[in-house]
Amino acid sequence: MEGLLALAVQTLARNAAARARATARRATLLAVAGLCLLLALGFLTAAGWTALALWQGSLRASLIFAGGFLLLALLVWLIARRRPRPPATTSSEIEALQAQAQALLAQAPDVVARYPALPLLVAFLGGLAAAIRLRR
Repeated sequence: MEGLLALAVQTLARNAAARARATARRATLLAVAGLCLLLALGFLTAAGWTALALWQGSLRASLIFAGGFLLLALLVWLIARRRPRPPATTSSEIEALQAQAQALLAQAPDVVARYPALPLLVAFLGGLAAAIRLRR
């Protein structure tokens, strides 16, 4: 019984680690987008205005630099919103999980004999083993 619980916890922990990595990546990209936005404000008020004011006038110079960096911030923000791909499971990992699940399922009759209320758990674990096989 403890082996079945350990298998379930191991599977959930792997998914949680992948989600944590994805969240950290998203936070980093959003911070980069914020930095780009700050740069947009800096260039808007200083160098951009000075360089383009002589050529296009003060109003157009301000609008050109503001629009360019806002587009850059939007691009980084869109990249941060993209959903990451789920981690790839190798065939050796699948085979190891399948063998572990099969070994645990072989113990199921003894567990059911000792704890008659657990056939539902055994059915769930059988479905888990089938799902692991189908993921190949």
